[in-house]
Amino acid sequence: MPTSMPLSRASLTGFLFAALLCGAPAPRAVAGPATIPLIIGDTLDEQGKPKPLAPLKRKLLDAIERELGVVFELRMYPWARAERYAIDGAGLILGLPKNADRLHALHYSDVAAYNKLWIVTRSDATFRFNSIEDLRGKSIGMVRGYNYGEEVERARAAKIFRTDEDIASRSTRLTRLMLKRVDAVLLFQPSQQSPRDIEIEINAFMEPRLRTIGAAADAGYSVLPKPLTTDGGVFFAIARNKDDGIIDRINAALARIRQRTPN
Repeated sequence: MPTSMPLSRASLTGFLFAALLCGAPAPRAVAGPATIPLIIGDTLDEQGKPKPLAPLKRKLLDAIERELGVVFELRMYPWARAERYAIDGAGLILGLPKNADRLHALHYSDVAAYNKLWIVTRSDATFRFNSIEDLRGKSIGMVRGYNYGEEVERARAAKIFRTDEDIASRSTRLTRLMLKRVDAVLLFQPSQQSPRDIEIEINAFMEPRLRTIGAAADAGYSVLPKPLTTDGGVFFAIARNKDDGIIDRINAALARIRQRTPN
């Protein structure tokens, strides 16, 4: 048999380096932030497609994502379906008002934000408003399937006012108001906004849409100076049998955010 040639130092080093590479464990992938499904009742545009989140709501979610080191995977549905999916355990939900049945099925967080419920009218058809009795006999535009709080729901059941329930398209409801199909529209807005702030926002939002209405768009929008209600708060919630501690972590994150936010 032929005698093997001795390995040179360079060859031996090469073989050892290859062996080390073959035996070395693969580098670990750096884990990204956890993704958490977050269900939200949708707001639709004129084509029936979900609109982007309002800037203040997006700011809230961004702050909580940073605190928790997570990413929210937004899932938008009509409110009735959003509630059903949340109770079935499909993920967190944001903005679902509390009631007895929901408190039994869902674990709610501390208050994440507050909204006020405002009454919007045509600027040439405002009316005096001091209490819900002042809505008697009027036609009010509302989102189908959404709960506006106990006082409004009691008045609706007692037929103090007529309801014109539509899809969650703000522009559709405001267009119907301009066309005098309803006397007023109810809108939830962040509590820090004044009636004048909301009027400016609504009139700017609707200005390009009103061009298609023509002569019927002969007025602007007014927000009555007194809110109908201030809600009990905007909350996160999750099915009780799916809570792995996420609600406690959200509560801690909200507390830290509040400490850093000037009054």
